Amino acid sequence: MTSIVETNRRRFLLGLAAASTAAAAVPASAAPAENPKLIALAGELPAVAEAYHRAYGEYEDAHKRNRAATPLAPDEITEIGIGCPRTTSQPGQVEMNSTLGYLYRKGEEFPRRIVRNSWDVWRDINEFRRIKRQAKKSGDVAEYLRAEEEITRLKKLEAKIDAYQTAYSDARAAAHADHERLYPAREKTLQAFAEHMSAIMAEPDWTMEGLIIKAEALIEWNRLDRQQKIYAHILGADWHTSIASSILRHGERGAA
Repeated sequence: MTSIVETNRRRFLLGLAAASTAAAAVPASAAPAENPKLIALAGELPAVAEAYHRAYGEYEDAHKRNRAATPLAPDEITEIGIGCPRTTSQPGQVEMNSTLGYLYRKGEEFPRRIVRNSWDVWRDINEFRRIKRQAKKSGDVAEYLRAEEEITRLKKLEAKIDAYQTAYSDARAAAHADHERLYPAREKTLQAFAEHMSAIMAEPDWTMEGLIIKAEALIEWNRLDRQQKIYAHILGADWHTSIASSILRHGERGAA
């Protein structure tokens, strides 16, 4: 027995074929005019879509630029990551880029872990200062020199950490400023794009020309990436069903 899905599929294809045949068979002089409002909306679509693509491109360019400008934490205070931070327990904190995503270094499978900070180094410096004082009192020259050498090394590391933290704060501030400046425009133009699409799909198509207008609009929308297209589902839009209904309606009209 033919399934309901197969039956509907055949009806869909037959309807499309009938609609196309009917459109080709009707003389141009006898063809009804298309809905002028639908034609007007179609004419406005390229500018609406371009405004969104421009805003999206500007945001993505800034995002990539800020991510690439993120300074790396000094190797001395990091450890190689051993797994995905979301699933693998590891010491320290995951190294992040300025856009708050995981930072993946070239040639390394997982993000590094920052296992030391300036407070840890400051504490070690104070400890070696204590050792140095004790060595001086006891006359232990070797221990005194060793402590002095460690203090010098740790001070250099402390300066390196401070420089990194300042650079990271600056990079993070720049990324945040770009996000605050560009993200609202991206979302506003996406909303305008989606609402314009909904207006096109809601407008009655009187002829096959109108159906083609809707199909071309849907192709334009499908240029968006997957995450952005989810926005249509949030709106509750069912544009594919709208087009399918139009195909069946035109097909039935042509077959009558």
